[in-house]
Amino acid sequence: MMGFKSKAIAAAIGVACASSAAQAEGYFGVALDGGKATSSTGYSHDKFMPGVAVVLGNRINNGNFFYGYEASASLTLNGAFEECDGFNPAPVLCKQTANLRLMGVVGQQVGDYDLYGKLGYGAVFGDFADSPFSVASGHVKGLSVGVGASRQLNDTTKLFGEVLYDAYHNSSGQPGGYSSEYTNVNLRLGVMRSF
Repeated sequence: MMGFKSKAIAAAIGVACASSAAQAEGYFGVALDGGKATSSTGYSHDKFMPGVAVVLGNRINNGNFFYGYEASASLTLNGAFEECDGFNPAPVLCKQTANLRLMGVVGQQVGDYDLYGKLGYGAVFGDFADSPFSVASGHVKGLSVGVGASRQLNDTTKLFGEVLYDAYHNSSGQPGGYSSEYTNVNLRLGVMRSF
């Protein structure tokens, strides 16, 4: 049976996909991003995670209203949690390598600006503690939401900024059969081009 989160994500993606190709506009973007990530199982640790993001999406314009979908990959530049150096205190994320998201996007054009919201599904990948002295690759996944704004620079290029929030929970992707929570508040600033 589908839960509320699954239904909301399916509805957002369904609305984004139900459009004619004649109105569609693809886009590609690159951005710097960074956020405060927290991994917990009762024990909790957090870290600022800097990264570089790549975004690929499709947008459907309908007057001043638009909707669409996008996929993004945030590659973490320095994702090691210092608390895991030499000894792993709990079965939590010890090194983040990437955060992948698939999201529906809905927004409104206001002059040269676009204001929008996002809802979708994401997963963080990396090394998780599976004993006090070892780690193994795994992932946790769950809900991702965001808000943002972009400014038109010319016919094909925009600057954009957005805040994303991830609330992931293990669902059999973590090594050793352990379960942990992952949250992240992420700021992303970049440039996108339509094609």
